[in-house]
Amino acid sequence: MGTFDPSRAVTRLVPAMHRDGPYRPPQGSELAALDALADALARGHGDAAVEAGARLGLATTRADGRLLLASDPRAERAWLVIVLGCAPHAVVQVPHPNADLATEHVGLALAERRPGVLYLQAGAHRVAAAPPEARERADCPADVAAREDAPFSRVAAALVDRGLPQIQLHGFADRAGVDVVLSPGAAGEGALLAAVRDRLADAGERVGEGDDERWGDLLGRRNVQGRAAARAGTAFVHLELSRSLRRDAGRREAVAAALDKALEEI
Repeated sequence: MGTFDPSRAVTRLVPAMHRDGPYRPPQGSELAALDALADALARGHGDAAVEAGARLGLATTRADGRLLLASDPRAERAWLVIVLGCAPHAVVQVPHPNADLATEHVGLALAERRPGVLYLQAGAHRVAAAPPEARERADCPADVAAREDAPFSRVAAALVDRGLPQIQLHGFADRAGVDVVLSPGAAGEGALLAAVRDRLADAGERVGEGDDERWGDLLGRRNVQGRAAARAGTAFVHLELSRSLRRDAGRREAVAAALDKALEEI
């Protein structure tokens, strides 16, 4: 019997997050369970996280000091995928699994390099259970970057209120002259953003920032998690990665290494 690998389990789970998958927002006592889960995660308290997660339908697996909590993407409570090591000092977020292809590989690689990074991923495709008339992102109940009522958003907001910096990973189709688009979203620039910029440039990636017509639509300024970070005064890094970068395993690892170095510097 092979050793269980949480990262491999997550990458096998992501393809099951289909566009036509089920999803509903949390309600009633589930909201209190989400708050309890966020508190347990912030403290690195695995047993309490397991207890709260069970109330939310999250399956639990432990391996080599890491805890995997994951919802079933075939169920309407397709809410969260979490990998916890020790008590976290930062959060890496994957809000659009399967939709932003291979972003989970970058986030998981960072969490593997740095056990103090909590891996927080949405549990459903961003358009799961969207009504036929949906035209805006906020009309899609599972698009967690646009919805404050998503479990992902509730947990992320609680963690940012604890002062944990966030790095959020997205993807875009290739555009000329840029590999990565970097932004603080609605939050202010700070030491983490500067460190990420420098380390990505060291890795050879072309970094785009600011109001430029080539990537102005990728700055994430309406992002729910970025707005929460702005209110809390906590660091938020919105990172868009080109498709070519995400398709290249070597470049994905190099980006994860750059993010690891950036977190070490702050």
